[in-house]
Amino acid sequence: MYIQRGKKYIYSVIQANEFIQRGYRCIETGFNAKSQKYYWVFDYEEVQEYYKTSERYK
Repeated sequence: MYIQRGKKYIYSVIQANEFIQRGYRCIETGFNAKSQKYYWVFDYEEVQEYYKTSERYK
């Protein structure tokens, strides 16, 4: 069974690259057939620090 809980799905290449450059570990990647977009998955708890410190989200 596939579990989505605890994961942060990112569909933006720019934001996924920013997460990776800041040292967050991408735990999986994939392609959404319905929306025809690629996505990157990060640990939800790990990336919460980004949202607390990023100027974009203040």
